[in-house]
Amino acid sequence: MRMLHIVVGGFYGDEGKGKICAYLSMADDFDYVVRAGGGPQAGHTIFPGKSVRQVPCGVVNRRSRLLVSRGTLINPKILLKEMEEYDVGRRLQIDYRCTVIEQRHIEAEKELVERIGSVGAGTGYARADRVLRRAKLAQDVHELRPFLADVQKTVLGAIRGGKSVLVEGVHGYGLSLFNKRYPHVTSQDTTASQFAADVGIGPLDVGEVTVVFKAYTSRVGPGPMGKEWKEERLKKMGLSERGTVSGRPRRLGPFDKRLAAEAVQANSATQTAMTCVDRLFAGNEGVTEYEKLTDEAKLFLENIEQYVDRMRMKEIFSGIELISTGPEIENTIDRRAEMIQGTTDYQNDFPI
Repeated sequence: MRMLHIVVGGFYGDEGKGKICAYLSMADDFDYVVRAGGGPQAGHTIFPGKSVRQVPCGVVNRRSRLLVSRGTLINPKILLKEMEEYDVGRRLQIDYRCTVIEQRHIEAEKELVERIGSVGAGTGYARADRVLRRAKLAQDVHELRPFLADVQKTVLGAIRGGKSVLVEGVHGYGLSLFNKRYPHVTSQDTTASQFAADVGIGPLDVGEVTVVFKAYTSRVGPGPMGKEWKEERLKKMGLSERGTVSGRPRRLGPFDKRLAAEAVQANSATQTAMTCVDRLFAGNEGVTEYEKLTDEAKLFLENIEQYVDRMRMKEIFSGIELISTGPEIENTIDRRAEMIQGTTDYQNDFPI
C-alpha cells in the first residue's frame, strides 16, 4: 500500500485536526506534510499558544518537508510571516499555481460576513476569480518566487519513490460547498476526494484516510448544527470555546452520530480520531493508555463504535484509533497497532 495519508474533519471544522496532524507527522515521521485546500480562514492549533493558518502542521517535525498544494488559497503576507515565525523557509515549497488572495477579495467578502457568517479572509471571492480565469497566482508574486515548485510533481515523485506523505485537509465535512447545509458552508468541497484533487493525486494513490471528530459538536457562526447546548448547561459543564482565526464563540452540542456516519462514508474513512475527550469527561487529561481512561469515557467511545457497527460500516474502518486527551501533542492514545495487530506496544513517546 502506498503511504499517502489524508486527514479530514468530520463535523464543522474545529475538530482538532491540527493536533492530530502534528501528532501523526511526529509519530509516523512523515517525509512530506502537505496543506490542501482552504486558505487563511482555516486555523490549525498545533499545541497551546501555537497555530498555523497557511503553513502545514508538520512544522513540528524538523525532518518533514512542507508543501502548500495548488488547491490552497494563499495570502502572501500571512504565509511569509508564518514561514519566518517557524523558520521553515528552507524546507517549505509553494505550488506555483496557488490562487492568491488580494486585498480587494477581503474587502468584497465583508458582505459574506454579514450574510452567512464568513470569517472574511477573502477566500470565497479569490476562488470565484479563479473560476472566472482572472485570479493572480503564486507565480505572479515576486516575494514567493524562491519557494515555488510543482507540488503535484513533487508528491507523485515521492509516492513512486516510496516516501510517506501526509495531506492535511481543512474545515469539516459539514461545511462542504455541496453539502445539504448550503449556503452556510465554505467555498469548496471538504472531503478526502477534494483534498486529493487539490494536491493533484488520484484516488488509487491514497492509502489511509483519517476523519477527525470532537467528543462534542462545535460550530462557529450561523447555520444548521443539530442539537445545541444552552448557555446554562455549558456553564455547568465548564465548556467555552472560540474559533482559532475568527475569535468568535463556538456553538456547542452533543456528538452528532448521524453526521459522523455521513462523514465516514463520504470520506471512505480507514480510521478515525476523537479529540477533546478530556474536556467532556473529567479525569482523563493527559492519559496515553486506553485502559486508563475513565469508565464514562470508555463507554462513550464504545457506544460510538457500536453505532458504526449497527450502520454496517465496519468494513470501512475498525474503530476509533487515535484519542486526544489534552492540548499537548503527546496527550494522545494511539490504538492503531492494538487494533490491527492485536497488540498494545505502539510507541508514542517521541521527543517534542
